[in-house]
Amino acid sequence: MPPASIPQISPISLISLLYAMSMYAFYQQGFIGRATFITVAAVVLCFVVLFYCAFRFRLNARFGDQSLMLPQIIAALLIMLTVAYLERATQMALVPFVLIAFSFGIFRLSTASLILLLVGCLTAFLGIIVLHARAEGYGIEFRADLMQWFVLALTLPGMILVGKQIQNLHQLLKATRYQLEHYEEKSVRDELTGLYNRRQLQTELDRAKLQIDTLSIPFSICLIDIDRFKEINDNRGHLTGDTILKEFSRVARDSIRDTDILGRYGGDEFMLILPDTDLKGAVMHAERLRVYAHFLDFQKILPQKHISLSIGVAQYRQGEKINDLISRADAALYQAKQLGRNRVEWADAS
Repeated sequence: MPPASIPQISPISLISLLYAMSMYAFYQQGFIGRATFITVAAVVLCFVVLFYCAFRFRLNARFGDQSLMLPQIIAALLIMLTVAYLERATQMALVPFVLIAFSFGIFRLSTASLILLLVGCLTAFLGIIVLHARAEGYGIEFRADLMQWFVLALTLPGMILVGKQIQNLHQLLKATRYQLEHYEEKSVRDELTGLYNRRQLQTELDRAKLQIDTLSIPFSICLIDIDRFKEINDNRGHLTGDTILKEFSRVARDSIRDTDILGRYGGDEFMLILPDTDLKGAVMHAERLRVYAHFLDFQKILPQKHISLSIGVAQYRQGEKINDLISRADAALYQAKQLGRNRVEWADAS
């Protein structure tokens, strides 16, 4: 969901409402007057409504940062700094709420924006302390305020630094996860064709066997061989052979169902695993694939312009070993070669 659709995650709403609640506690304890509390509550409500409307009516979509994070945090800081200036007693609440405000921006704002916010906030806070001291004197309260400012001046940069370190670690983790997924994908794919490799085909066969042994769902396999491919490689070169393999793989991948599994079994031989498919259905799939391959146009690289396929089909028998299934399909493929190629043969399912 785009940022424009999530006004409920507005930091100005959370920070300002929490701050207004703390001001109510100050009012109840007699630290600030009724008028001050009502004014703070009204200003907070206005900002909350303003940003809510910006998100609700998608006005934020006009800006580069649709979360409006920077203006929201600035608004929250302005409210707190203004109240701290008007009511000196509220300064004790300033530091924790400033830290909360910055915590929202650490992972969303640039380092430059955070530094500008940091400098602006600390400068404004120091100015408030000096103004209060000029009016009330430079006694113990002034020194206590300076210590409060000093603690904030140390804490904010440290928090930003830690946040950026966490952000960098998150980016590193994201990049590492991408690399692992990429390597995992490469480990199960044939580099030339992009189809599953032999190892992954074996995994898929074991999975299909487990399914049929437990749920009695049939599956069949097709062993597919490109006729006279060795002659093509020897006479026209390996680049021509690679082109044929890649083009056939593309057409074959586009012609099968989403549930079917196609892989390169080795050299010019491919395997098609057909879940929930009996022998008759598998033969129909194989015939369709044979026809599709025959109509591929290779006139630019082959004198005969076309290729043909020999395909052996076998249906899994309950309880048999995977190697026995492959052997039966391979025998059917050999028969198709012996009978003249460019045809589909199958092993008896019984």
